[in-house]
Amino acid sequence: MIKCATCGRLNHDTEQICVYCGAPLIDVLKHNATRAVGDTDYEEGVPKWGSARFNFNMTLVIHAVETRKSFVLDADDEDTEEIVLGRTDPDTGDAPTIDLTEAGAVDKGVSRKHATIVQRDGALHIVDNESANGTYLNGQKLVAHQPRVLRDGDDVRLGHLVLRVNFSQ
Repeated sequence: MIKCATCGRLNHDTEQICVYCGAPLIDVLKHNATRAVGDTDYEEGVPKWGSARFNFNMTLVIHAVETRKSFVLDADDEDTEEIVLGRTDPDTGDAPTIDLTEAGAVDKGVSRKHATIVQRDGALHIVDNESANGTYLNGQKLVAHQPRVLRDGDDVRLGHLVLRVNFSQ
C-alpha cells in the first residue's frame, strides 16, 4: 500500500495517483508512463478558500499538475471572457483557447471542448460542456451547463487531467 502525502489515505501499490484526492503518488518527473484510473467518480470534495475576485489587472495561470505545463492568460486579453479548455480536433485542426493536448489530454480523457471558463461580475466561473469523462472542481463533479465559481488555488480535473488554477497580479 502507498500512503498519499496529501490526504494520508492508503492506495493500492499499482496506483500512480491517489484515488481519494487526485494527488500524484509517484514523482511524475521520474515516471513518464501515465495510467488512467477506470472510475472518475472517486473524489471527495475538499473546500478551498482562495479569492474569487478576478479583475482587469490580474493574470490567470493554469498548471497541468502532472506535466508541469502552464497556460497563462491576462484579464485584458480579448480571449479571457470565454476560455474553452480542451484539445485539438485531429480531423479539423480546430483548437480551444487552452489546448491541453501537450499535457496528455487524449490519454487522460479530455474532450475537444471539455469545459469553459467564463468571466462575469468580477469573477471566473467554470462550466462543464457535457464532457464524456466529467469536470470536477475540488473533487466535486460539475453538472453540465451549470457555472461554478473558480477561486485562486482551485483544482480542476478534466477526465483524469488535474489542473491547478491561480490568479496573480
